[in-house]
Amino acid sequence: MYRIRCLIILVMLLPLLQVSAEENTSEKLAESTDTLVLKQPFATDSSLIFVHKASWMESKYFRQSIFPVTLATSSLAILAFPDLKYEIQKQLNWDKYDQVKLYDDELRYAPMGAVALLSLAGLKGEHKLLEQVVLGGMAYILADFIVYRTKVATQVARPAPFTERNSFPSQHASIAFVGATFLHREFGYISPWISVAGYTTATWVAYSRVARNRHFVPDVLMGAAVGTLATNATYWIYDALMPKRKNKLSLNPSLGPEGAEIQLSYNF
Repeated sequence: MYRIRCLIILVMLLPLLQVSAEENTSEKLAESTDTLVLKQPFATDSSLIFVHKASWMESKYFRQSIFPVTLATSSLAILAFPDLKYEIQKQLNWDKYDQVKLYDDELRYAPMGAVALLSLAGLKGEHKLLEQVVLGGMAYILADFIVYRTKVATQVARPAPFTERNSFPSQHASIAFVGATFLHREFGYISPWISVAGYTTATWVAYSRVARNRHFVPDVLMGAAVGTLATNATYWIYDALMPKRKNKLSLNPSLGPEGAEIQLSYNF
């Protein structure tokens, strides 16, 4: 029975990737249909114009919150049964967890590194390079603040034999999912496989923390939820305060015959 529960939790992230992969295409459609005007072909009377207001469930805020809220709810559901997280841990952590190398410390930064590489390679993201630096920094700061304050408030012990009381939520999972969500928001429109690669890497980091006995499953689920929601919230706030049509400051790297150069420009 416990093996079935473990399998359910492991595959829980996979169908949710479809929501994130389709997010960019559906977001533009939803934003354009917040106010939908239908008019009969030969009508000249304004009384024949019908206006449909989209419901809150059709908004981008609701759709982009489904994934992290589901993760957070799953984390709290496991915590509701005191012995469940320990039983799951027995099934998922490796026997020689102190000797294995799963590269979770390094791979947590891989999705954000992919954003930097794609931008420097000349691929056009949803925002300019300077804005990406601001957005990425804000998302990391927000997620790290939430994780740190939650660790201090909850004082949850790590799996034995570790004795630190800072297990919940997982900072590694949070950082990885900040980068994965950032990668998806900036370059997911190019190919859904970019988003899949980012979220797969983040999921591996979360799993590795459990396999190496550094965290319980609820810790990594909540960490992933915090990272994803913090990044989405950063985009919501930034795009509301800085619409694209008002963005005048840009930073453009280029490679010339005499070496690399960076051009900083301001459009009046």
